[in-house]
Amino acid sequence: MQQYRVQQELQTCVLQDDRQHFIEEISTLRSLAGVVGPLLAELDAFKHQVEHLDSSAWERKEVRVLNRNELVRLSLAVLRAYRSRSG
Repeated sequence: MQQYRVQQELQTCVLQDDRQHFIEEISTLRSLAGVVGPLLAELDAFKHQVEHLDSSAWERKEVRVLNRNELVRLSLAVLRAYRSRSG
């Protein structure tokens, strides 16, 4: 029983670290998007959503995959906007 409890605590720690890294990626993307006003609001809302997901929701793989896909979409939007301003 104790081994199961330790394993659960370890898994919870790993998932919390995973979510924290995800939030850091959003923050990094936000700093790159500084030149793109409309995307800032979208990134802020997305970050807020991820920060307020409860642990049980984050544990579900499909939730993490959907959020990863959203981050990819936002990343591409930021890169396109940045490129159009630079080019």
